[in-house]
Amino acid sequence: MQLGEIISDALKYPFNDYGKWLVLGVLFIVCSLGSILAQFKVYNNILSLILIVVSVIVSIIVLGYALSVLRNGIDLSDEIPDFDWTNNFMDGIKYVVVTFVYFLIPTIIVSIISFITGYGPLSKILTQQNMQKFAALNGTVTANDIFNIVPKEVWASLFTSIAITAIIALILFIIFAIFDYVALCRLAKYDSLGEAFAFKEVFSDIKEIGFLKIFAYLIIALVISSIVGIILAFVSAVPFIGIIVAALFGNSFLILFNNRALGLLYSDV
Repeated sequence: MQLGEIISDALKYPFNDYGKWLVLGVLFIVCSLGSILAQFKVYNNILSLILIVVSVIVSIIVLGYALSVLRNGIDLSDEIPDFDWTNNFMDGIKYVVVTFVYFLIPTIIVSIISFITGYGPLSKILTQQNMQKFAALNGTVTANDIFNIVPKEVWASLFTSIAITAIIALILFIIFAIFDYVALCRLAKYDSLGEAFAFKEVFSDIKEIGFLKIFAYLIIALVISSIVGIILAFVSAVPFIGIIVAALFGNSFLILFNNRALGLLYSDV
């Protein structure tokens, strides 16, 4: 399918079944109960702990349901899937495992790079001599004091290392986000963690779809999600009712839209 057709289909997809869309929205409301009760000034440590546990469980179910939406997209089914709470929960755990592993890799790489590039400048900033100078200021350290005590070339070196690390991190996380999305598609299609971690096949699927096509999808999905997110932010600002409306219609819409589009994108493989 062409990318324009995919996006158009995905935008209309939630309207195929208002009932299931609203059920998904109710799940998001459950996840937001802590914030909703806070607006009513309801505070209780035990209740907060219970709501955190419930929110985690429901969030896992939502991720599992997202995998069902993804699966239907791959199969080119226009139906919004039924809820199967047990299977949705188990699928949600698999979803979390796959995403965790794929994003753990760039996180480790970026951490190593940041240590290598930042160790030199930081070791020159956090010297015993500089610490003594900071201590001599009797706790009244300002930003100007810090910049004046440490030589400018050291700061330049630190900022350069931060910029290099940030650029590498951005590139790596985009690449691994693409791998993660395709891996989730394989998980949905084959219902197998092994298939999701079959890196050679994942890479082959990426090549078959087209790296640029996937990247374009990510950009378009990000723009649409950002627009919806901005609207939801304004809606959520409305006291009491705003956060409920945002969770009921907005967050659920994004889950259906994004996973439908991703499933259709993968359907040609």
